[in-house]
Amino acid sequence: MGTVMTNAKERSNRMKTLFGNVDSAELAKQISAGPAVKVGSGAVKSMDRAFVAVEEENDRLREQLSGSEAIVEIDSAHVVPSFVRDRLDIEGDPLFQGFVEGIRESGQRLPILVRPSPDKQGYFQVAYGHRRLRACQILERPVKAIIRELTDDELVVAQGIENTERANLSFIEQALFAATLKSRGFRRETIAAALGRADGKLTYISMLIGIAEQFPAELIARIGSAPSIGRPKWEKLAAHFKDGRAPAAAQVIIDQVTSTRTWVASPSDQRFAALMNALEHKAASGDRGEEIEVGGGAVITAKSSRSSTFITIPESKMPGLSAWLIEKLPALVDEYRQQNGETPMR
Repeated sequence: MGTVMTNAKERSNRMKTLFGNVDSAELAKQISAGPAVKVGSGAVKSMDRAFVAVEEENDRLREQLSGSEAIVEIDSAHVVPSFVRDRLDIEGDPLFQGFVEGIRESGQRLPILVRPSPDKQGYFQVAYGHRRLRACQILERPVKAIIRELTDDELVVAQGIENTERANLSFIEQALFAATLKSRGFRRETIAAALGRADGKLTYISMLIGIAEQFPAELIARIGSAPSIGRPKWEKLAAHFKDGRAPAAAQVIIDQVTSTRTWVASPSDQRFAALMNALEHKAASGDRGEEIEVGGGAVITAKSSRSSTFITIPESKMPGLSAWLIEKLPALVDEYRQQNGETPMR
């Protein structure tokens, strides 16, 4: 802020700064042409206050300008997504291609919000505007953006703004987003804000997290957003899983269903329905068990429920196999744990 001028020399310097472009000779003529005016100390003080007021206003304007958020164009190839995904498949949205064409024809109307990347020098990380960013990347054109310094909390809350401005996240997208934020140490209050939950109901957030944690994350990604599938059906599907894993028999069904061409070509809602129907059919026919031919006319039967699996080995056809398996079982369990990234128990 400006300070009060305390001496004539300082006032003279300020006057020279303000009126540096005035012709001094011409000014002298105009002064000499008029009557002399005696200026009292009160008038000098009044001028001091006027100068201070002008300087204070300039300071205020400088603060406003420095704090304003200009829209700039940056290389879209130098913008990376948020560290946590909310949308499972932007380009899989049937409306996205039309969105890209709209930007191709009319340009990008709204800027995205980014922060300087904490990991890559010269790059930026998007807080909201992921669809606009992806469209500009596809079109290989710069993206209009506002650059703002954001903490991790502020970034994920900003994502919530985008989610409330357009079509809501599907149920499973909300659940997976909430679970991912929880795994990164975010508080439930922050997660609620990031999901645009103005009511701040933390029980809803806990429910989302609980359901998402029942599934392997990669399976959710393979199913997709399933926009028409709500909480009841996801809870029903979750009953076939435990602690983020599928029982062995269920995993066989999952692998069979998800490896078909029909699965790849189907919309997300249909993928969900196909997997649900296969697992429900397996549960309904579980009493018959699964028969595995092992040669020599021998058939091993495996019966699976949601809590256990029973394997029946015909001793008459394969004598000694049961005893051999029991002896090898600890080593087989250790091998299984190693394959799944766990520490062997022995």
